[in-house]
Amino acid sequence: MKEKITDEQARYMVDILKKKSELIKNFYYKIDKYRISGDRETYRKTFKELLEKEEIKVYGKKIE
Repeated sequence: MKEKITDEQARYMVDILKKKSELIKNFYYKIDKYRISGDRETYRKTFKELLEKEEIKVYGKKIE
């Protein structure tokens, strides 16, 4: 069963997505080679590591 979310929760999720999208723009070129080659495992691992490092660099902490 699907849960209904409030407008406030929806705005929060959109805000988080916007912030993460901006962060990804800073490092996408570093993982593009894995995406093109189809190496999903390395892509996912590297993506998570780079996203966490970028969040800490920009915001001083991990976004959740």
